[in-house]
Amino acid sequence: MWATRARAAARRLRVGRRFFEAQLVFEDGSLLHFRHDPHTRWVQAWAPEEGGGLAPELVSRIGRFRLNRRHLELWFDDGSRLEVRLGAFGTRFRVHE
Repeated sequence: MWATRARAAARRLRVGRRFFEAQLVFEDGSLLHFRHDPHTRWVQAWAPEEGGGLAPELVSRIGRFRLNRRHLELWFDDGSRLEVRLGAFGTRFRVHE
């Protein structure tokens, strides 16, 4: 499942001050960059080498996502879901399949 694969490779989540942008960074150095505000919603992949890394592979598998003060949620085309919760005790990852 894509959510399990993303969770296994995820290393950290960086979130902007206003919670409109986030970057999910993977162990191979690639990342998914999310933007979600009242007027915009997109996700882009970046990898250190062209065509390399997990992020470019995942971006086409994301059916939808949600970003707010509480969490980043990713729904994948295989029906799995990754939830990255933000809180006082740090970032917590949870896979729903």
